[in-house]
Amino acid sequence: MKNIRAKIEHYCSMSDEALQAMLGSMTPMRCPKNTVLVRSGITDRNIYFIEEGVTRSIFHKDGTDTTTWFSLEGDTTFGMHSLYHSTPSVESIETLTDCIIYVMPIEKLNALYEKYIDIANWGRVIHQECNILLSHLFVERLQLPPKERYEKFLEHYPGLINRVKLKYVAEFLGISIYTLSRIRSKK
Repeated sequence: MKNIRAKIEHYCSMSDEALQAMLGSMTPMRCPKNTVLVRSGITDRNIYFIEEGVTRSIFHKDGTDTTTWFSLEGDTTFGMHSLYHSTPSVESIETLTDCIIYVMPIEKLNALYEKYIDIANWGRVIHQECNILLSHLFVERLQLPPKERYEKFLEHYPGLINRVKLKYVAEFLGISIYTLSRIRSKK
């Protein structure tokens, strides 16, 4: 759990007791590439911690898929509507590589929030950081030309471009695969 531990500690310092309680509440699972962790239209009350591998969140509409988020080693991923409101997820989450993932039901995490202020602070900080990132992504998509969006992507996700299909990156950036290929060929 090296990557998960490092990412938790990156966001918030935590007592050994709280960290061990958190890590001890996770169940490991191996997921081959193309495993659907969360299916849109289904309520999934789990949070997934990625030790190894890459996942993507996908919004499906009218037969078109749009990649909305990537999660890497140390990150967490989950269906937001399911986790926060116990309603069916509007997005699916799938593995893009073989993954080692640790799963925790939200009920366990909520109990840990109540028992350990360190874990509650971690939850607050990670949500703050994700909210800031989402805000930046939204503004960048509205204001930046495709080339600059791609450069920001490379800064935020170093090395990811070599691990996932280019069409997923293009979807995420809100550009066509042809535009992305043109931008990449000029580098």
